[in-house]
Parts: sequence; structure tokens; C-alpha cells
Amino acid sequence: MVRDTIISWRTFALSLLFPPLAILAVVLFPLTIAVLLWLYYRGKTQIRTERAAGVSGGAADGRESER
Repeated sequence: MVRDTIISWRTFALSLLFPPLAILAVVLFPLTIAVLLWLYYRGKTQIRTERAAGVSGGAADGRESER
């Protein structure tokens, strides 16, 4: 079978799609890490405030606050 093109249409489509996907991945990866860190520190701060409220208002379940 004789081919009239240098590369197949699938290879051409991948070569067109890959650079935008790579740029998107480069942008989304640090953004994902930043969101995960933000959620971690927000949860950590929330736990600290709940513990501080539990110590000053008394523990709801009868146990002493763990640190």
C-alpha cells in the first residue's frame, strides 16, 4: 500500500494536541499543589481553633484535650 503522506493523521493530531496539553499540565500541577497545601493549612488552623475553643469551653465528650 502506497502512502501519500509523510506521517499519519493520528501522529499529526497527537503532535498538534500534545503541546497544549503539556502547557496545561505545567500550569495545573503547581496549582494543584498550591490548593492541596492551602487545604492542609486551613484544616490545621481549624483544628487549632476547635481545640482552643474546647479547652476554654470544656471538652464536649468528657475527655481532656489532647495536644
